[in-house]
Amino acid sequence: MRKIKEKREKMYRSRWTKIVSYILVMVMTVSLFGQVVANGTFDGTGKQSGTGMIAGLSQVEAASDASVDYKVVLKETSAAIEKTLEISYEHELPSHYEKNKEGKYEEVKRTVKWWGPAIGSVGGEWTVIGECRYGMENAPWYRAYYNNITEYIKATYNINKEKYAVGDWDNQFLKLHKKRSTENSRIILALTSMGLDASDIEGYDLTGALSDMTYVKKQGINGPIFALIALDSGNYEIKPLASGTAKTQVTREKLVTYILDNELKNGGFCLSGTLPDPDVTAMALQALAPYYKGSTDVSEQVRSQVTEAVNRGIRVLSEIQNEDGTYSSWGTKNAESTAQVLVALSGLGLDGDTDVRFIKNGHSVLDGLEQFYLTGKGAFEHVASDGGNQMATEQAFYALVSYDRYKNNKNTLYNMTDAVDARVMDLADCQVKIPRTTYTYAGKVITPAVTVSMTGIDGISKELTAGTDYTVTYKNNTKPGKATVQISGTGMYKGMVSKTVSVYPAKASVKSVTNTKKGLTVTWKKVTGADKYILYRKAGSGAYKKYKTVSGAKTSYVDTGAKNGTTYSYKVCAYTAGLQGKNANTKAACRVTAVTAKAAKAGKRKLSVSWKKNSKASGYQIRYSLKSSFSGAKIVMVRSGKTTTKKLTGLKRGKRYYITVRAYKTVKGKKYYSSWGKKIRYGVD
Repeated sequence: MRKIKEKREKMYRSRWTKIVSYILVMVMTVSLFGQVVANGTFDGTGKQSGTGMIAGLSQVEAASDASVDYKVVLKETSAAIEKTLEISYEHELPSHYEKNKEGKYEEVKRTVKWWGPAIGSVGGEWTVIGECRYGMENAPWYRAYYNNITEYIKATYNINKEKYAVGDWDNQFLKLHKKRSTENSRIILALTSMGLDASDIEGYDLTGALSDMTYVKKQGINGPIFALIALDSGNYEIKPLASGTAKTQVTREKLVTYILDNELKNGGFCLSGTLPDPDVTAMALQALAPYYKGSTDVSEQVRSQVTEAVNRGIRVLSEIQNEDGTYSSWGTKNAESTAQVLVALSGLGLDGDTDVRFIKNGHSVLDGLEQFYLTGKGAFEHVASDGGNQMATEQAFYALVSYDRYKNNKNTLYNMTDAVDARVMDLADCQVKIPRTTYTYAGKVITPAVTVSMTGIDGISKELTAGTDYTVTYKNNTKPGKATVQISGTGMYKGMVSKTVSVYPAKASVKSVTNTKKGLTVTWKKVTGADKYILYRKAGSGAYKKYKTVSGAKTSYVDTGAKNGTTYSYKVCAYTAGLQGKNANTKAACRVTAVTAKAAKAGKRKLSVSWKKNSKASGYQIRYSLKSSFSGAKIVMVRSGKTTTKKLTGLKRGKRYYITVRAYKTVKGKKYYSSWGKKIRYGVD
């Protein structure tokens, strides 16, 4: 023991470190193919070197502030862990065995490049559990872990088969380590927290190994504690052992009883010795909590024993609490021991901040844990003034998550029946694109193509598959206006992303601009879906200006404001739902006001026609006919704008003629005529 203690003192700048002792405890069990070394930063392989933090998260020496709101601590720590583990690293997979030329098995090693959380109790499963139960959403982060774990499981399965072939392994169930069942338990907890079924991960069952009591007990009390927590986390069925085996079948009651049988005489639990250890006691209470609260999976007698043992454990934890709210293990106050107690209390429905049994000198368990927090850094110290430590950070984080879930009446940390698949990605976090967002209506349905892609934490983009990963729905895309493209996640994707497409009305075409009695009348072709039309006008060589808005039901407008003798140009644009189309053409006309004729007899078969002068006119036209409709009418041109009278000769005697006059103005060689004036009727001698 002295050598172990001396080694611990060398590992940290304090009298001991939790790391070595926790190698025996599930919560700190290091992955089979990784290890923890002195003052180490996690490099993704399970090994450490450097500062005691995961690579990329610098060691901090700032003083802690116990007064900080635990919710702020949670947020900062979650963000730090998430960011810190978005890294790549080389990982050596479990060695497997292949037959050589001589037919003998030889060891073969393989190194792969991994991203994100690793397989191990530092920088691995406990970060996944904490983040999932906290509710952190980062599907690529969880997917990276899932990819890592499935590759690891497959490699381990192959080892099992190969070693089984040479008589060195038990091949009924997948055991991730020959002796440490906590490897299976820890990974079961991580996968279950992600909303997955740990009994079927790519066809592999991780829960089956926990059916073997002989195997589970190889780690002492630690194995049954975490086997029970793991099996209960997802209400997993305990698989039956093969018939004829010499092993002992696990039941929940046997696991509970084994834990109870290892209780110390005066209450509490430990790995060895006679004094209660806060970590082991707290972990035992975490496992027993569902049965203390009324689980029916054990007999009434065992449930009664659980109640008594847990009550003694609560008393013991209260008695060994330090005056500043913290807990000590191996004589040193530390974050990990304090964290485990907070998890236990939260799981039992006890408030680690207000329960009077756990307030010493005004300091609660929550206060004690926050003493190790490095304010604003998202990191916890292992021991005071020791700088940020990844192991302490992870345990403190999920302890605060446990407390937060208790305060918000959610399932306990380890009751993961409420978990949802953390790998399911929100489409809002994907890259959703359509080729364009503006179209001009051409009488066809608008259906822009959709592409969706996601980027993993490795920076590699993957295009999603329509119908499998997402579906597309189009709305209001059959006419001009604002159309919507709705992309809805399916399968491993959730949520909906909407893209708005502007479908502009077709170009509006001016048909004519003519002089009418009251002004210039502009007509245009009807545009499908137009709510209204915007008429633009320019006078002479001036600029176009928005002149009038016309209802979509109309296709003409009389410009009564046009001035006599002035040339006006017009263009029209259709308008729908805030979208204004373009104009197809422009047309112009000179405004010429109408004149009214008068008639008088001028002798036999003659009439004298007169009118009021139009000062802007270049000339006039006289139209006369025996018919009111002016069918077969004759036209007489008056080519001077100054002339205001004209004699009509050769008329038929005794007939009455219909007569009307209009003015015209010549602009750049083109004649623009006013409307015909009021027709008059006059008889001929």
